[in-house]
Amino acid sequence: MNWVRDNRLLLLFAAVVLTTLGAVGLGIVGVVATVGALLGGGAVIQTFAGFLLGTLLLVGVDIVFSVALVRALARRASVPKSQRVAGGLTRLESVVPPLASLGLADVFAPPEPTVEERHEALTRRYVEGDLSEAEYERELQALLGESENPDSELLDAVDMETDLPRTAATDTEYEPARE
Repeated sequence: MNWVRDNRLLLLFAAVVLTTLGAVGLGIVGVVATVGALLGGGAVIQTFAGFLLGTLLLVGVDIVFSVALVRALARRASVPKSQRVAGGLTRLESVVPPLASLGLADVFAPPEPTVEERHEALTRRYVEGDLSEAEYERELQALLGESENPDSELLDAVDMETDLPRTAATDTEYEPARE
């Protein structure tokens, strides 16, 4: 299966070429057979329908392979994200200021790791013995501190204000006395 994955583009290209040649060849043979049936007095509709069905089937398979080939080419041509490329572009942007307006370093920079990914990396380092238990706990607390919502203290203060009991106001407090 690994060989197929490594040679996917070549296999898809070969499939597109073969199905295209097959569809064109079957179409030509179908036209010749239909003309022969017409001139010879044979079953024209049966001959034409058989070759038309086969040609349409091969065209459908050809379309599927073509779409798969275009998708594979687009995935391969997509711009890879690399910290190394982003660092080089950052240095280039500092040397050539007009390039900084394009923001190429941001485009090529890999995305920041999520909290879960950083937690997995931290756990992996601890399991491999790179970190002591105290260092692991300290970095884990720092990581968990980052993952919490910084606005949570503000929300807690608002919740405390709304939880306070409010005295019921009477109509006389809101409206002037009627006479």
